[in-house]
Amino acid sequence: MSADTELLIEDGAEQEPPRRRGPRRGRGLRWLVAALLALVVLCAGAAVTVWGWPQGSQEEETAAPAATATLEYTTLHRQESLDGTLGYAEGGSFFARSDGVVTWLPEVGTELSAGQRAWEIDGAPVILLRGDKPAYRTLEPGVEGPDVRQFEQALAELGYAGFTVDDEYTWLTAEAVKRWQGDLEGVEATGTVGTDQIWYSPGPVRVTGHEVAVGESVAPATPLLTTAATRRIVRVDLEVGDRDLVAEGDEVSVEMPDGTTVDGEVESVGTVAQSDEEEQPGAGGGEEPTVEVVVALPEDGEGFLDQAPVTVLARGESREDVLTAPVGALIALPGGGYGLSVVSGDGAVEDVPVETGWFSDGLVEVTGDGIDAGTEVVVPE
Repeated sequence: MSADTELLIEDGAEQEPPRRRGPRRGRGLRWLVAALLALVVLCAGAAVTVWGWPQGSQEEETAAPAATATLEYTTLHRQESLDGTLGYAEGGSFFARSDGVVTWLPEVGTELSAGQRAWEIDGAPVILLRGDKPAYRTLEPGVEGPDVRQFEQALAELGYAGFTVDDEYTWLTAEAVKRWQGDLEGVEATGTVGTDQIWYSPGPVRVTGHEVAVGESVAPATPLLTTAATRRIVRVDLEVGDRDLVAEGDEVSVEMPDGTTVDGEVESVGTVAQSDEEEQPGAGGGEEPTVEVVVALPEDGEGFLDQAPVTVLARGESREDVLTAPVGALIALPGGGYGLSVVSGDGAVEDVPVETGWFSDGLVEVTGDGIDAGTEVVVPE
């Protein structure tokens, strides 16, 4: 090969066009980076649209407390919820006073008052009269005693007059008795009154059960009916340790089965403690002995359910002139205990530790430094 030829080859080598691979790879990377940045921007925009700007990305605003309350001094009453049972007062039984066949009984739930028949034996009615002592002998002219006065008083209350209410059964009394007996169906007007014709009760009664059925033969002293007074009451088995919660004459509230609330009055508080007789030997402990508390209810109540459970709200001892806050204002402090979020005059809120006392009617007794009557606290919703 000649020298000219070698020179030509060398010149061709020097003039070979530069390779384009390097520049093409650089542009591809730039396009990839640009695409990724666009994707990031689109994702960020979507996130802001859905979830909003992250905290701190916008100017923070300090909102005032949603609700506040003012501390004040008041009187707190200890209030307890007690389990009670509706019922009727003064339960008892009616007994037959003669031999015979039961021919009529009032239905369970019937209320009987003075002057009405209580039952029938051999078709003869027994009439209910008002009185505290049972009839024990035949009343006729010439008989004297307190049982005569009780009968004459009961007869006069039924509207029969013409005699003097005293301890002597006279012919004037007998004449009034004849008029009364003549107004009764199935009774012979004799002017005398036998023990098998009347039954005394202190007041109206409600039939709570039958001891026999119509058609059965009975003898004297056979139980016929179980009854209770028509006066509505609530019975509470109160633990002896809570005996100071109620006293005779105290006013209480009773939550009825239908959700309504009625006022009641404590009629009596038992003085003899009773224990659970079914407690197993060696069981250890057992329930605390109880005393029976009777609460009288208004006479005009409607929709009364016998033996239904109720709740009695009783107030016991009280504490006067104590600083109180709404129970909802209490907050749990990080180190333990309770506190209040106190609002200062410039609107700043500071958590202040407090000691709690009594809780009653949605209020709590509080003490602590930096709080007093008039202090404003936050009540979270």
